[in-house]
Amino acid sequence: MKGLYKYIFAKSYFFCISTFKEKEFPQYFAASFVTLAIVTNIIILLELIEYLLLPVRINIYEEFHKYFALILWVFVIFYVNYKKRYLMFLEHYGNITDKQKKKLKIYSIIYLLVLFISFFLLGALLRDYNINHP
Repeated sequence: MKGLYKYIFAKSYFFCISTFKEKEFPQYFAASFVTLAIVTNIIILLELIEYLLLPVRINIYEEFHKYFALILWVFVIFYVNYKKRYLMFLEHYGNITDKQKKKLKIYSIIYLLVLFISFFLLGALLRDYNINHP
């Protein structure tokens, strides 16, 4: 999983450079994208567990999601920039073979699609539950 996040970081880093022509701080864009994926993953798991175990108290922790996301974003920014660790991630990306890159590309697309779809499906599920059980 760590290798997948490194790959997603490197691809979003290069995406920022090529699309936005940003050459000064693309590591912040990449770190933000990876943080978004991690936070979404954790929130999906917590909300699903909450839905299955505590159906009466749905969304009790909703107000803390933004603080958790902000704290994790700051942590990831410091982690990536500490001793220019982002250069190690990019070097790791440059050292993997084309076959591994292709495999990681497929895994990252599947992972991000499943994450995106499950986020909205779980949101719809929780919304329907809250409407039907006031």
